Amino acid sequence: MDKRDYLRMLEDGHAEMDSFQGGLTSRLEYLADYIFDFTTYETAMAEMFASKAVEVCSAISERKTFDYLGASDENRMWYLLMCNMPFFSDRLEWGTSIRGAWWNEPVTFTTGGLFWQGEQVTAPMKFEQGDWVQFLDAVREFSAGHKQPNAKAHANPEAKP
Repeated sequence: MDKRDYLRMLEDGHAEMDSFQGGLTSRLEYLADYIFDFTTYETAMAEMFASKAVEVCSAISERKTFDYLGASDENRMWYLLMCNMPFFSDRLEWGTSIRGAWWNEPVTFTTGGLFWQGEQVTAPMKFEQGDWVQFLDAVREFSAGHKQPNAKAHANPEAKP
């Protein structure tokens, strides 16, 4: 699979989960719930958590953790907090310092929030060397359109706004 496939899985998953839930969620709220596995029951908090998780994923994937940490005290707080969340801590290595963390590939990821070719992906996904970073690149790209409505669910007249 490549980044386009992962983007499609995210887009289809977002639409399917919105349809299943009977409402429309933002892309960031979808990521918070189904990718990063945050539980907030508050849209604004879920969106903020997902936004910061995407930032930290990018810093780790691009090997720019020290730049991210040095940019502000707030970044340092979010980085350290996120690295201790299950999504991150289960998939990271950091040797002698958490500040220089990297992804421990291969990575296994399980979620009920992704769909592929019309089917829910329920089996654990195993990402080999480089595939995990491609998936996270797709997550980042997907999140960049967080202000856009969920096009597939929005086109469904039975979906509730």
